[in-house]
Amino acid sequence: ISTKELQKDIQEEIENDTEYKEWLKDGVRGAARLVGESEHLNDLKRLQADFENYKKRVAGERSELMNSAKLSVLSDLLPALDNFDRAATHLPEHLTSDPWAQGMSYVGSQLETILSDMGVKKFDPAGQEFDATEHEALEYVESDKPEGIVLETLTPGYIIGDRVVRPATVRVSSGAFQPNQQDIDDAKEDTA
Repeated sequence: ISTKELQKDIQEEIENDTEYKEWLKDGVRGAARLVGESEHLNDLKRLQADFENYKKRVAGERSELMNSAKLSVLSDLLPALDNFDRAATHLPEHLTSDPWAQGMSYVGSQLETILSDMGVKKFDPAGQEFDATEHEALEYVESDKPEGIVLETLTPGYIIGDRVVRPATVRVSSGAFQPNQQDIDDAKEDTA
């Protein structure tokens, strides 16, 4: 039996029974009204919580959709931006004061500002420990740096929030050359 049915049954019994005092009848009517209002209040609270959860879900989906759109555009745009950076890096010395070259440099800065405003960050991991989730090793090179340290960034990486848009392509240290016994024996034979 539902609360409403029980409430109705109790009210009918009290109303029809002449033994109950009038003040008791009024109290039961008031209590019944409060129980009904309490049920409506709980329904409203539940509805409000559902609506808040809906708003959060929609905001999350909208944010994810925006990030997907950014990723799609960036995957096409980043190679052109890399080429623009390479051209600016290899600008001949006699053109550094040329107004056209300075204007192109300004355009490059403007593009980086736009990406930054979109939440896209460029990163250069040179000197950091190699991380396969953010870096793509194109070459391992012997060096005086410890093994696993990024020696050089060939193309920068890009991230949006915690998400890697494109990993940085890098050269990584394989550590110093450690000759094995065979190499030492071969070297001795060559000098003898």
